[in-house]
Amino acid sequence: MKITQESLPKSQLGLRVEIPAEEVAKRHEMVFRKLMKTVRLPGFRQGKVPPHILRQYIGEATIRGAVVEELVETAMPKALEQVEARTLGEPQLREEMATLVQRFHPQQPFVFEMAVDVWPEVTLGDYQHLQIRAVRYETDPEQVERTLRQQQYRHATLVPVERPAQVGDVAIIDVDAYRQTENGRGEPVDFFRCRDMEVRIDLEQGEYYEEVLNALVGMQSGETKEITLVTDKDHWQEELAGQTFILVVTLKELKEPELPPLDDEFARKISDCQTIAELRHMLAERYRRQAEHRTQQSVEQAIADALVAVTTTEVPYTLVEKSLEDLFKDTLSFLAQQGYDLNEWFNQERAQALANDLLPIAEQRVKTLLALQTIADQEGLSPDEAAIQARIEELRRQEPTLAWGPSEWRYAAEQTLRAKMAMQWLKERVQITWITEKEEIQELLATLEREDVPATDGEPGEATPASTPDASASAADP
Repeated sequence: MKITQESLPKSQLGLRVEIPAEEVAKRHEMVFRKLMKTVRLPGFRQGKVPPHILRQYIGEATIRGAVVEELVETAMPKALEQVEARTLGEPQLREEMATLVQRFHPQQPFVFEMAVDVWPEVTLGDYQHLQIRAVRYETDPEQVERTLRQQQYRHATLVPVERPAQVGDVAIIDVDAYRQTENGRGEPVDFFRCRDMEVRIDLEQGEYYEEVLNALVGMQSGETKEITLVTDKDHWQEELAGQTFILVVTLKELKEPELPPLDDEFARKISDCQTIAELRHMLAERYRRQAEHRTQQSVEQAIADALVAVTTTEVPYTLVEKSLEDLFKDTLSFLAQQGYDLNEWFNQERAQALANDLLPIAEQRVKTLLALQTIADQEGLSPDEAAIQARIEELRRQEPTLAWGPSEWRYAAEQTLRAKMAMQWLKERVQITWITEKEEIQELLATLEREDVPATDGEPGEATPASTPDASASAADP
């Protein structure tokens, strides 16, 4: 068997495989005899069908197809054994099987071409002196009290009242909706329709449409108002976007929340803390850790962006595909946690749009991980045995369905740990210019203005997990 190799784009290796005529004839005979033993024909005992009748019955095209399949399946692994580079994923034929079958002749050499992803070469620029801008997130001194206030409302006793509605009240409302036409109400719209819905009149919390919450203030029980709601094209689903609706809102009942006191008993009721002071301290620590975590994420994302900018490599499709698959799962999980009904919202069109949005992120993740692993090689960064074993157990818990062998689990653990060590190595040396969260938002808005891109606030498909690599097992599959 003669094998010729050539480098292809996207870190692929092309293999031209030529099987000599003698081997082709031998395989052809073997496959035909196997068919003679397995094919059943009426009037003949199994395995006793005459060759010329068998050929007429199943056809030459079927025989050629079976022989070509046998030749490809046996030759592919032998060809890969001669590849010195580390291969990734499964090889793919570069021609359709039907084309190979049509070209096949039992007395001539058989040639086919395949391609396989290989581990890419990575060329790093000056990664030792990266300069980045990152956000230093600060804790909000009022966050603890806001959280306690929310818990008070959650555990409040609702007392019916007969007076005009005020901010902070809970309104029980019915809503009917119609498309607005030149003559007023048009066809009804079921999307907005509800009965006996409980709404807290609080614009800061934003539990319902702002137009409705504003209109409820001052209304009496039994009163009905017509409210105009205009939907924009950026934050609404397609069938409702860019339209004007008339919402008919009836205030059926008004309740005033009686808030429980912020005392030790309340702290024990809503938490494991024994005193309200302990609860306040616990919440303050939680928000401090969250701010610190967000700051570290900002640093790592900025390092990833800067590292990719000085890295030259071709990203293998096999690694991108796995990274994209993981991002896809993470995003769907995120949307489900936000309350979206994926069975109703998700369809083929949205899946393709989401995949298109996530593809650049997947490519950057892979490129970042390749760069980090190269840095680990160059700087001699290796985890100890205890860390490797702990990581293996963690990966097994995360991926319980993977049927890997011990060497594969070990390789994945080592690579992910080495990537984390490389990121830490960079964090200790990078030059950081700190900005505030407010400055970050101002810069983002300025960028959106320049690019004329509409800002978003959580529409499905637009909120995705962070693109910094988490050195998960998927990005370092053996």
